[in-house]
Amino acid sequence: MEANAYKTEADALLGVAAVYDALSVQNWQFIPLMADIRSDDVFAGGDASGTDMVQWQDMEKYDMDADNASASELWSRCYTGIYRANQILEKIDVIEWTSEANKSRIEGEARFLRAYFYWDLVRHYGWVPILTEVEADIDALVNIPQSSPQEVFTQIATDLLFAANNLPETISAVEAGRAGKYAANALMARIYLFYEGFAKPVLSCSGDWSDGSTAINKAFVIQKLEDVINSGAHQLLPDYADVFDWANENNAEHIFSIQYDAVSGVTDWGGWGINGNFSVIFQGPRDPAGDPTIMAGWSFGVLSFTLANEYEAGDERVATIFYDANANLTSYTKGFQNTGFFNYKFIPRSEYVSAKGEPSHNFPVNYPDIRYADVLLMAAELNLGTAKADDYLNQVRTRAGLAAKSSVTLDDIYHERRCELAGEGHRYWDLLRRGLTYAETNVNASFTGIPVKPNVNAPDFAARNFNAQTYGMFPIPATEVRNTNGKLKQYIPAYQ
Repeated sequence: MEANAYKTEADALLGVAAVYDALSVQNWQFIPLMADIRSDDVFAGGDASGTDMVQWQDMEKYDMDADNASASELWSRCYTGIYRANQILEKIDVIEWTSEANKSRIEGEARFLRAYFYWDLVRHYGWVPILTEVEADIDALVNIPQSSPQEVFTQIATDLLFAANNLPETISAVEAGRAGKYAANALMARIYLFYEGFAKPVLSCSGDWSDGSTAINKAFVIQKLEDVINSGAHQLLPDYADVFDWANENNAEHIFSIQYDAVSGVTDWGGWGINGNFSVIFQGPRDPAGDPTIMAGWSFGVLSFTLANEYEAGDERVATIFYDANANLTSYTKGFQNTGFFNYKFIPRSEYVSAKGEPSHNFPVNYPDIRYADVLLMAAELNLGTAKADDYLNQVRTRAGLAAKSSVTLDDIYHERRCELAGEGHRYWDLLRRGLTYAETNVNASFTGIPVKPNVNAPDFAARNFNAQTYGMFPIPATEVRNTNGKLKQYIPAYQ
């Protein structure tokens, strides 16, 4: 089958669609939600037992082991995507292309996606094998060496630099969801900040992030972000609520969104066949009554009290982020760690319940992974101490109805990032790149000062302390260690 595939441009388009499909796969382990659960923004939640989705409960307790399902499923999803990308890249020169531009674009997309999968691998596991070609021999496959984080970051740089130089600047409406140049630029900036703040001090990376010839340093990344800002291709929407309106997807603020739809109407509890956004059902209240606009969910990922306390008076983003079940419902079943606050950006909506298949599998809302607001805030951070930093941050603040600030600090930027990007899976990585001690202080603080109020069961919030010996990362899955006869090693202290 593979020998006969990837001969025409149509084959290549189907092939790259399969790589995007691997990126969208959640398989019960949605990365943004899992990241938020490990941060100070969200509690694991679930049913009242406190054991629902035990892999997430252990994750929140920083008590994962190598048999944790989240670790193994994420690993599998990443290497499936890498395998699919490698299939295309291996055949790129034998495909019958109608133009060199189309060839460069498909190669750029495959490399962008491969970089994304290696980004997920390196920030979760650190030391992983690098595969850049299809390997059919199982004996050879299990003997591929485990690369250092530095080597993985180099591979990511190689792919992202190619993508940034070969992807189109604009994506037409009919091609929504495909990666473009500005998605590659923004992802490069996100990874650069993590490399500088976390990979160097914690994973022993050194020097500039680079593909071996091009230094992706501060000046380089600022220019990449300013290319996005000055292009006019993306902008802040005037109303924050419109950014997350399910009827307004792939809008001008979305630079790269993972696409979901309900067209197939599938039922697949194994996960790989789901084309809708499965994470939505996790984030709604259980058995809600009194608000016909929402449907029942599973009460995972409830928003924390410290996140609620982060917002300034008059912040117009609050209504788009927080669904207050205690105020809006006549009753609901209180799950574990109930705060009453649910993520309104992704709460299950009755209007969008699929008429076919399993409703919980078929929510059509996309995940806006890279937004223009994030680009502005990254640019503010990199330009700290200049008028540009104030301007970029204040564009985000004033859109939220807040007064502009001058001489902004790093704390100002972290505050704005937390408020602007809440519930989107970015806070945890921000905590880590500011240092393990900073992450520990903030994560642990989210379990203290729990308010005494109805519908809040204080014992549910017994401390689940950040464990710095995990580096905030995952163990290599035990199945992979066994499959390689122990050649894959656990380098993170907590898992050795």
